[in-house]
Amino acid sequence: MPESRIVCPKCGRADAVRKVTSIVSEGTVTTDMSGLGVATSEHGGELVGMMGSATSRSVLAARLAPPVKPVQAFGYGWVGVFLFSRIGLGLFMLTLILAIVACSFPILVGTYRENPALVLIPILGVTVFVALLLRWIIVSLMREVRKTRDDRAGYPAEVAAWERAFARWKELYYCIRDDGVFLPDRAVLVPSAQMKQYLYAKSGEKRKRESLKLKMDSRKNRS
Repeated sequence: MPESRIVCPKCGRADAVRKVTSIVSEGTVTTDMSGLGVATSEHGGELVGMMGSATSRSVLAARLAPPVKPVQAFGYGWVGVFLFSRIGLGLFMLTLILAIVACSFPILVGTYRENPALVLIPILGVTVFVALLLRWIIVSLMREVRKTRDDRAGYPAEVAAWERAFARWKELYYCIRDDGVFLPDRAVLVPSAQMKQYLYAKSGEKRKRESLKLKMDSRKNRS
């Protein structure tokens, strides 16, 4: 449908209505960049050419930007990295504590001779620390595995929701006068700040909000 035939459901005029995709496209600028960088290898460092790009958007284009596709959660290989990082941190802390105990032993050797039972204090402390360390590693690992499993299981649903939202976004129109977006087949204007919530709202929720919005607009018009 031509933009000239699309009217704003709030003001009933078409002179300030534009397709959202056109506004975002015109307000987005991509700049290509190139330069030199240092790359290291077994033969040493060398200068290499580098290329990249930077994207900038106007304030309005950024506000009306399309919904971002969700990123798939890391695989279970990340859990292994997480586990080894926790074990490495725990071993470092354990080594530090053992070093402190070993350094303090010559100073307290006289005390230990007078009361041999005091030797059990550092041993007990190290034992408690190791037990707490193992519990922390196991609990953290189980939490990370559960989170990864839930994220991977919910990813298809997130992508499906994003695809529906993106399809709606491509049909949106924007009224500059009333700073709101709307679908041609919907008789309600949504503030641009609430566009993301509107795109991801379920059909039943959208109809309920639209009917409520229409009732509020009609009351304002009567008053």
